[in-house]
Amino acid sequence: MMVEAAESLPGTDPDRCCFTVALQTARDQVVEAAAVITDPADAGHLGLIGHRILTRLLPPRRRRV
Repeated sequence: MMVEAAESLPGTDPDRCCFTVALQTARDQVVEAAAVITDPADAGHLGLIGHRILTRLLPPRRRRV
């Protein structure tokens, strides 16, 4: 999901996606049974996890030499 979210925003490095945000959002969805995709046509959309990942991107990595 993290890579799909990063690919949906051109030029975004998947390293900027926060695993903790993805994990906590997935956990919340399972516990609350919220924002569950019921229509197979919606399966390709980012959903709640993807949107939260994109709104909480980490800063770009510093250059390493």
